[in-house]
Amino acid sequence: MEKEIFTATSSANYIRVNLDAITKNVNILRSLAKGHTGLIGVVKGGCYGLGGIPVTKHLASLGVKEFAVATVAEGQSLRRAGIQGKIHVIGNFTFVEIDKIIENDLIPTVSWADDLKDVDKGKLFKPNGGKFRVNIKVDSGMSRFGVQCEDLHSLVQTIDSLDVQINSIYTHFAGGIMDREGNQAQLDRFLDCSEDYVARTIPRHAAASTGCFQQIGTDLDYIRPGGSMYGLCVANDLPSTKMFQDLGFKPAMSLVAQPTFYKLLPAGRRIGYDGLYTTKEPEWIANIACGWSDGYRRKLSLGVGAVKNNRTGTCKTKLCRDVLNY
Repeated sequence: MEKEIFTATSSANYIRVNLDAITKNVNILRSLAKGHTGLIGVVKGGCYGLGGIPVTKHLASLGVKEFAVATVAEGQSLRRAGIQGKIHVIGNFTFVEIDKIIENDLIPTVSWADDLKDVDKGKLFKPNGGKFRVNIKVDSGMSRFGVQCEDLHSLVQTIDSLDVQINSIYTHFAGGIMDREGNQAQLDRFLDCSEDYVARTIPRHAAASTGCFQQIGTDLDYIRPGGSMYGLCVANDLPSTKMFQDLGFKPAMSLVAQPTFYKLLPAGRRIGYDGLYTTKEPEWIANIACGWSDGYRRKLSLGVGAVKNNRTGTCKTKLCRDVLNY
């Protein structure tokens, strides 16, 4: 099978995406949330490099009805591919994007009303006459985008005065998997400042992947996982990765490459740039068509990164742009 794929791609390496793993991961995430809680699938960066269109279509086949992207251009790409449902842009809105947002029926994020005020009020309606919709991001502790908790009420009043519909109010946790206390404190601040809008049935959400693992904010209207759907742990410390593994998440991506040359070298031969690896005995060395330009991190050089075939080996030398030695 692999020979046919190498032939079809005319390449000595390719990315393999396991859709069954994505299905499993989505089911795990749903099990961590309450029954009434929906799922917004974060598909930014081409589904974290796995292939934005085919993977988003797979998520849609699993019943995911809402998606989140980082930019208007990403949302436009999904619409051109026929993706239905709500598409949220989680990067902060600027008024120059208004035409493409309306044209592609996207829901932008606002942290202030300045850019909305700069838009011709006649444009704040969709072609079908429906109101322009926005999500409000609240800064509960991340300190990047987001209205301050104490300013949320004023922002809501301004948006209401512009006759713009508030689609949802959300926040994002700054803490890692082990920082449960910090993320809980953020959630408490968020719930406190947004409580008045529950009566208006404005949905709220907070839990991205980390919140899902901690089950903090997983009882709100949505969870908003990204990397975990694709089997990417959001941390690299041992306790966090163990929790991720114990929950049953499975990596969805493999980088597959084949040797383009191999030879038997005698003991005492230095290999690669700077000669940082020396054979201690006669040893077979293969050149694998994969390097840092293919996404294999250079810090995985010199025995750190694993290369798996019928057995697991390592990248023995300093990784090059398009070659590793196994």
